[in-house]
Amino acid sequence: MRSLPKLLGLLAGICGVGAWTAEARAVTATVAERAPSLRGEAATFDLTIGDAVGPVQVRWDMGDETRTEFTVGDVQQVHTYAAPGHYPVLATVKDDVGFTSVAFVHTVHRPLVTGSAAVSTDLVYDQPNARIYTANYENDSVSVLDTNALTQLAEVPVARGPVGLALTAQGKLWVLHRDARSLSIIDTASLAVESEVMLPYASQPMGLAISPTGDAAYVSLMAVGKLLKLDVASGAVVAELVLGGTPRGVSVSHDGSQIYVTRFISEDSHGEVARIDAATFQVSTRFELAADTTTEDTDQQGRGLPNYLFSVGLSPDGLFAWVLGKKDNIFRGPSRDQLALTDDNTVRPLVALLNLAEGVEDVARRIDLDDRNLPNQVVFTPLGDYAFASVAGSALVEVRDAYTGEFVTALKETGFAPRGLALTETDKLFVHASLSRTVAVYDVADVVSSHDLITKKLADIPTVAAERLDAQVLRGKQLFFNSADVRMSDQGYISCASCHFDGADDGRVWDFGSVGEGLRNTVSLVGRRGTGHGNVNWSGSFDEIQDADDNIRDLFGGKGFLSAEQLAVGTVATPRGDKKAGLSPELDALAAFLGSLDTYRPSPFRNADGSLTEDGVAGRAIFERLGCGFCHTGPDGTDSARGKLHDVGTVKASSGMRAGEPLFGIDTPTLNGVWETAPYLHDGSAPTLRDVLVTANPEDRHAFTSALSEAELGQLIAYVQQLDGAVDSDPSEGDGAREEPSERVGCSVTGGPGDRHAPLLAFALVAGSMTFGARRRRPA
Repeated sequence: MRSLPKLLGLLAGICGVGAWTAEARAVTATVAERAPSLRGEAATFDLTIGDAVGPVQVRWDMGDETRTEFTVGDVQQVHTYAAPGHYPVLATVKDDVGFTSVAFVHTVHRPLVTGSAAVSTDLVYDQPNARIYTANYENDSVSVLDTNALTQLAEVPVARGPVGLALTAQGKLWVLHRDARSLSIIDTASLAVESEVMLPYASQPMGLAISPTGDAAYVSLMAVGKLLKLDVASGAVVAELVLGGTPRGVSVSHDGSQIYVTRFISEDSHGEVARIDAATFQVSTRFELAADTTTEDTDQQGRGLPNYLFSVGLSPDGLFAWVLGKKDNIFRGPSRDQLALTDDNTVRPLVALLNLAEGVEDVARRIDLDDRNLPNQVVFTPLGDYAFASVAGSALVEVRDAYTGEFVTALKETGFAPRGLALTETDKLFVHASLSRTVAVYDVADVVSSHDLITKKLADIPTVAAERLDAQVLRGKQLFFNSADVRMSDQGYISCASCHFDGADDGRVWDFGSVGEGLRNTVSLVGRRGTGHGNVNWSGSFDEIQDADDNIRDLFGGKGFLSAEQLAVGTVATPRGDKKAGLSPELDALAAFLGSLDTYRPSPFRNADGSLTEDGVAGRAIFERLGCGFCHTGPDGTDSARGKLHDVGTVKASSGMRAGEPLFGIDTPTLNGVWETAPYLHDGSAPTLRDVLVTANPEDRHAFTSALSEAELGQLIAYVQQLDGAVDSDPSEGDGAREEPSERVGCSVTGGPGDRHAPLLAFALVAGSMTFGARRRRPA
C-alpha cells in the first residue's frame, strides 16, 4: 500500500503519459462516483466506455497487488480488500485504435463506532450554533467565531489563565482556568458567565473533557497528580483519583466507558498514559511508552525517551489512540555514549500509537515526525483514515495517513504555536494559532476525500481585540516556541520551548559536554525574571539572556540572530563578554519574554489558604538554624546576583566545564518553586529533596543535616516544598521584612564531623539575620 502523495503522483503520471497520441486515445472511459468501502466487504467499480472502435478490452489493477489480464468487455470489477487503506485503482482500456486509462484512489476503512470521543483542547466546535470557541490563555478571555462568515462574534472575559474548553449537551460552555484554578460555566445563548466552580488550591488544572454520554466531566490536576470527576449539571466534584506524576491531557471514549490521561513529565524509564474505567473510577491500564535506546541516530530518526505527552487522540474505529509528544535523547553525549548532541538527535517529535484492545503501545508503528517540533493535538477524518496533527513548534499542521503513518501533506502558515483543532462536516479545518491570536481556517475537502493534496487557506480570524502582553514580550514568546525560523533551528527540531514548554522544565538531564559544559538538569525559567537572579545556567555561564544565541548556534543548529560582523566585534562572541543586548531585536525580545516570567506557581504543599503548614513553620526554624539562608538568601532565595559559585560536594568529573573554562562551583539555584522541578542538583543526581539533604550531601558540606532527627528532616523538607515566592508571616516578627545578610558573613562548609560544631554555632548566631526571605506577595 502506497502513501497518498505517492499514489496521486503515480496516478498523475499515468494520466499524463505523453507517449499516446491524440488519435490513439480516441476511446474514452470513466468510472462512476463511488463511496468508500469497509474492510472485508465487496466494492463495485463500473466503467463506462465511449467512442470505441471494435472490441474493448479492459485490464484492472486494484492497488493491492491484484491485477487482471486484458479481457473483452470487463467493464465492472467487484473486489474485496482485506485491509484498510488508500488503494490506487487503475483501469486500462484498449480498442482497435488505441489506449486510455482511468485512475483514482479508493478508500477502505474499518467499521466505525457510534459517536465521537472527547478530548481536552483550547478550541471547540459548536455545530448546532455554527461557532468555534477558543481559550485565550494570556488574555483571560474566550473568543466566539462564526464558522460560516469566518468572523469573530464576541470575546468573553473570564477568570485568569483559561486553558481548556468543553461543551455540554445543554448548551453550556465549560472553561477551565489553570491560574485561577477554577471552572467558568458560560451560557452559549447569552454568552454570560453563569457560575464559577473553585478547584483545589494550587492544583494547576490542565485537562478538561466532558463524556460524550453527558453524565460526567473530568479534570486533570497537574500539580497534585489527580483526576477529578465532576457532575455536569452543577460542576460539583463527585470523586477524585490519585494518578501520581503530572497528569495533563484527558480524553474520553465515544461511549464514555474509558478515560485516558497523559503523564506530561515522564520518568527516566518510560512515558505513560493511564486508562481509567469510568464505572469504577479506577486505573485499569497503564500504557508504558518505552524509551527507545536501540534506534540508530540519523538525520531522519533517533533514540529518545517519550516526554511532554500532551494529549490522546482516539481513532473513530475505537481501536487505536495517538499520543503526541517528544523524544528526549538522554542517551547521547560525551560522557554517555561519546557522541555529541546534534540538532537532529537531541529532541525529536513523537507520535505513539496505543493498541487499545491489547493495552500496550504498538512500538513498531511509532512515528518520528521529521524536521518538526512539539506536536500536541490530533483530529481524525470521519472515516478515521487521515490524522491532522498540530505541531506547535513548527507553526503548521501535519497530515498523516492514519493506517500507515506516512506523511501526506502539511498545512503551513497557521500562525505561531498552533494547538487546538476542529474539523467540521463541511471539511473546514480550524486551527488555533495561540500565539498569533488567530484561528486559521483551511478547506481540506480534497484531502479528506483522497482526491488530491490540494488545500486552501480560507481565513485568519483574529481572536483577541486588546492584547495584554507587551508587544516585545509577545514577540519573544513567539520566538521562544518557533523552530520553523532557520535562525532558531536549521532543521526545525529545536526551540527554547522544546525543553522549557511555557517556561518550565522538562525533568531531564542533558549531556552538554560537547558545548563546554557537562551533565545539566533542565532549569525552570518560571519566576526567575530572566537575569533577575543574576547570571543564568547552573554554571552561571551567561550574564544576559542574549548569550543564548550561543546555544542556538551550537545546540539547536540555528544560524543565530547575530551576524558574523556583530560577533567579530570585541568579545561579543564570548559568553559574559561584551554585551549582546541591543544588537538583535529578536534576542532582546527573548530576553523581554523571560524577564516577564516573574511569578512562581503556588505550592500545593501549603494549607488550602496558602499559609505554611505546621511542619512548614517548624521547618523554617530549622532552615534558619542551619544557616541555609546564607546562600539561599533574599526574596529570590539565591546569592547568584553576587556572582558567587559554590561547591557543596556535588561537582564531579561529569560536571564538565563552565562555557569551556574550568568549573569551580555551581550557581546557587532558588528554592522557590522546587516542589515541581525534580530531579535536583545541577546534574539531576538527587531524585528527591531528601536525597539532596542526605544522599548527595557528603560530609554535611551542603547543610549540617546529619544532626537532624527524622522528624526534623521531614519538617525541613516540608518547608522547602512550600517555598513559592509567597510572603510568610513570622509570628515573632509580624510582616516586617527581614534584614539581608551582610557581605562580611562568610561560609565555607567543607569540614567533616570532627569540626562540625564551630560552623554550626556560627550559623546559629547569624540565623536571625539570614532567613530565606521569600517576601514578594503573590499576585491577586
